[in-house]
Amino acid sequence: MMKYGAEHVEHKFTLSFMESEVRGQWRDIYLRMHLEAGETFPEDLIDPTILVICNLDGVIVQIVLHDEGCDCEFQFTYAEKAQIENFVQEHVNV
Repeated sequence: MMKYGAEHVEHKFTLSFMESEVRGQWRDIYLRMHLEAGETFPEDLIDPTILVICNLDGVIVQIVLHDEGCDCEFQFTYAEKAQIENFVQEHVNV
């Protein structure tokens, strides 16, 4: 996770499913991150969660990092996004 425009920093974490809801033509999937031992969230990130927006066929359209339930100035690295995509495809019934 990194602030927009900042240096890429990879964080090691696992994921768990929180909830899912259909919103018109979209399915919103909410995930929680659990940092691995020795990892810390960036200082300005208080309560991060992940919103994965899919179409109704299960194709991921967007992955958004939320902090305290709102969009924030942080984004995922390509490797972190790949981890999230794999988790959704393997563990969430889309």
